[in-house]
Amino acid sequence: MLFKTEKGRFKMAEKEKIATKEKAEAEVKVGAEKVKILQEHLEASKISGFGIQDFENEVHAQAFRSNLPVAGQNLPFMILLDDSVYTIIQVQVAAAIAVGDKKTKICEDLNELNDQYRMLKYNVDEMGNVLLTCCIPAGLEHFDPALVIAILNQIQGHLSAVYPTIMEKIWKK
Repeated sequence: MLFKTEKGRFKMAEKEKIATKEKAEAEVKVGAEKVKILQEHLEASKISGFGIQDFENEVHAQAFRSNLPVAGQNLPFMILLDDSVYTIIQVQVAAAIAVGDKKTKICEDLNELNDQYRMLKYNVDEMGNVLLTCCIPAGLEHFDPALVIAILNQIQGHLSAVYPTIMEKIWKK
């Protein structure tokens, strides 16, 4: 509802400002609650080895970090929880290797993998790191930490199967 008086417009602007602030506070609570739920699940399941990193910016995100044993390597990964309806699992497959002329060739091979495995996405970041990302949509009411860990286990199985071939192709480039 629009008000004709200056005082009425001020009240409407104040109401919108308060509603925006309340929404932002609720979103922060969503991210924090997902972190709490995942922590409780890890403790109850006796899963250890995670470090938690806070991102001190407007995103209100926390990452559970660890390493994934794959083909004799320990690949760093994170589970990113924030105020959105998404949970991100990201694995660093190779560090600072897709640079210069190699980047285009490596990306072509990664795109072939992306075509084969729809749920998982390989990409190269600006520093030349080869990353594998999985996005799990689930707001707070549908957030399932057991599913997150199950998908992480599936990623480990996938990487165990394809990692040697990926690295062989990367090193040949």
